[in-house]
Amino acid sequence: MDPRHWWQPNQLLLSRAWLPVIGVPALLIYGFFGISLDDIPGKTAQLAMLCGLLMLAIYGRPVDGTSLRRSGIVWLALGAILVTLISWGFSWLTHPEWAESSLKVHRLTHWFAMIPIAVLLGGQARNTYTLWLIALCGLLLSPWISGNGLQEWQQGLAGMRVDFGLHNAQHTAMLFGTGALGLLAFAPGILRNRRGCWIFRTTWLLAVAICITALLLTQTRGVWVGMLFALVVITCAGIVTLRKHFHSHRRYIAAATIATGSAAVLAGYLSLGDIVSQRLQAEQETIALVQQGDTESIPFNSAGIRIHTWEEALKWIAERPLVGWGGNGRSLIFDYSKNLPDEIKQNFGHLHNSYLDLMVNFGLLGLLLLAALVYWLLSRCLRYYRAGLISGSNLVFCLSFTVFFGVINLFESYLFYDSGRYVLALAGGGLLTQLWSAKRQLARDAIRAAS
Repeated sequence: MDPRHWWQPNQLLLSRAWLPVIGVPALLIYGFFGISLDDIPGKTAQLAMLCGLLMLAIYGRPVDGTSLRRSGIVWLALGAILVTLISWGFSWLTHPEWAESSLKVHRLTHWFAMIPIAVLLGGQARNTYTLWLIALCGLLLSPWISGNGLQEWQQGLAGMRVDFGLHNAQHTAMLFGTGALGLLAFAPGILRNRRGCWIFRTTWLLAVAICITALLLTQTRGVWVGMLFALVVITCAGIVTLRKHFHSHRRYIAAATIATGSAAVLAGYLSLGDIVSQRLQAEQETIALVQQGDTESIPFNSAGIRIHTWEEALKWIAERPLVGWGGNGRSLIFDYSKNLPDEIKQNFGHLHNSYLDLMVNFGLLGLLLLAALVYWLLSRCLRYYRAGLISGSNLVFCLSFTVFFGVINLFESYLFYDSGRYVLALAGGGLLTQLWSAKRQLARDAIRAAS
């Protein structure tokens, strides 16, 4: 039970001991309760971020020729402030009566909460996995922390849409989908042969079953689509890995993969097939009208509301394509649109699409900032994986989560909600700390080679 077995010393920078002593416990509390409680996780998150930023600002000096403070992602965070400032300034020049009274940078800078988290994790993969494990435990226990426990599970299995008290069913689906992806991406390490491996394997199987079942019971079609695309990434990565290690048995591997996947799909359909089929059939009329191009006749149901608001948003984006309407742009659509019914304008304040929300608020500049962040993380994950400095499981998780999160944000504005920021901070922070560690290792190797 040595604490050092679970949490290792910071290898990215040396700081005053009180900063990590305060920041790390606050981060772990945020990881466990961040989705199921309100007040406590919010305060601990702020405390953890403050400690991480202080450590970076004060002690992030260059080591082995590399500086964390001058990392590309730090410059992107500064770029987020600049984009917000430009959009806010133009809103005052073009429509001052609708502009926000003061500059608010949190809508974009929240994406970069991964930076102080990465500092607190200290470049240690084990610290990352400890944080992710704690977050997963908090997720699996959330039905009993924020929801109605067994009763809500029973309601979900009976055909009701459930959310376990986690904002709403769409956000619950996103959280459990992310948990399932992490369990699948890191399955090789979790299921490997070792003492007591049957305990790990049984626990892993149970956790995957819970995550997938919860995902289905939320009846959130957009997340189902994102999950299917992400599973394609994980399946392809698994096949490549197995063929590399067991090339002479590739036929048996292919047959076993198909058989296992078919059995899992069949078992899931027999137990939850009615819930899935009913949810998919609910919007057939809307889909048919979209195919016919008759958008005016689309009813204001779940999918119809999205289509009508998206159509309206595109008109507003066309008027301010580069810098948007300012930080409150998406609210302006519902406040001043002449094409949306009053009922929709009163009950909704976002577009159910992160990319449209982003462009209405901050235009193409905001979208380019998001694309740059995704590119920076993906390109470095690939670079350091090829250099043998991060594991294949981390790369698979990065790729599958990027696909998953990218698809589901087409149907909900996760990037602008606490649940989406929570997932992005923990997943991104865990990957970023390992990327920084890999960068330092490459610098050390280069110095040794030169000497």
